[in-house]
Amino acid sequence: MMTDATPTTTDAFETLLTATETRVKHSQHAHWYATNVFDRLARWTTIANILGGALVSVLSTAIFAFEELLKAYNDSVVLLLFLAGAGVSIVSILQSVMRWSERSQSHFIAANAYSSLRRELEILRLNAVRDPAALQTVIQKLANISEVSPAVPQSLWQRAWRQG
Repeated sequence: MMTDATPTTTDAFETLLTATETRVKHSQHAHWYATNVFDRLARWTTIANILGGALVSVLSTAIFAFEELLKAYNDSVVLLLFLAGAGVSIVSILQSVMRWSERSQSHFIAANAYSSLRRELEILRLNAVRDPAALQTVIQKLANISEVSPAVPQSLWQRAWRQG
């Protein structure tokens, strides 16, 4: 399918190819950054939940196991137990609502799709014969990927552009 964006001259082809390469590169980088950020958030909140859950378990057991030893500190231990439990609950709610692992996976899939497009563009660039139809196919794939890819936070887009 040929559109108005189909280049008719070598200069027009090169301009469109370069613009497409730039867009794909920045999109790929932005999705890799988002993958890393969301994966890191998922990992750290999971660690916080595990450690917080362990602390709650130890404190709640200590109240009964060492009742005589902790009698003088009972109020402090109960307060610490309450705070640790509240912290674990808040982090768990954040994990459930923000879905950092799922978001990381979505951006990972998008980054891989953009990587595949970059390879196709590299092949187009290396071909001695400029093929406008092949470039239009890549541009259509880019449009399709852009429609289904998750949104990247603005700060990560800016970082991708600076790296570009």
